[in-house]
Amino acid sequence: MELSILKQYVILAINPDKGKVSVDGIRFRYTLSGALLMDYLEKGEITMENKLLILSFRKNGDPAHDLYADLITKSSKTRKISFWARRLADRSRYIFRETVSSLEKERILRCEHKKFLNLIPYNRYWFIDKRLRINIIEELRGVLLYNRKATIKQSMLLGLIKASEAHNLLSKEKGELKLIRKKNSEFLKGDVFSTEINQAIKETQAAIIGSVVAASVAARG
Repeated sequence: MELSILKQYVILAINPDKGKVSVDGIRFRYTLSGALLMDYLEKGEITMENKLLILSFRKNGDPAHDLYADLITKSSKTRKISFWARRLADRSRYIFRETVSSLEKERILRCEHKKFLNLIPYNRYWFIDKRLRINIIEELRGVLLYNRKATIKQSMLLGLIKASEAHNLLSKEKGELKLIRKKNSEFLKGDVFSTEINQAIKETQAAIIGSVVAASVAARG
């Protein structure tokens, strides 16, 4: 099953035992928007020239994809990717909701609607088959721990994990966390970003990290 970067990232972010997102809330907002931008990059729908976006969108019927492609296209200015990483983060709830809905239709997730004290609604998300998530994790671990060759999508996912400081998603035990964080930093600094598209990926990741840091500082006041 060929899944987008956005869908794979959401699958990774959801804790299968608790049924909810386990990534820090502020970081998750920005990395969700980053995942959507990386999907555009991976499909060749956006490229960069002097850090500005060059657009070549193709509507595919996916609500989040098409809505934000239209939003970017209608902008009065040619913008940097960092601008859209911040702008789309303001709509991260919609991105998440539509992604979960799509994963439900694909029989990957089951959404459970609940109420706290019978008043406050909240959702829980359960995997119909946990093996898909396990396979994504094992493939990323293979890249970091066993030097297996990464695909473009895996490189993007590892960039999102670094930006969200969510290396715990890949560690099986506490002692591994430091090693995985170190290996990922080394991987992302390597020559994986030698091609034009990989340079664009690197710029996207830098934009996400910058946006996350700025939002975290603002939240602390």
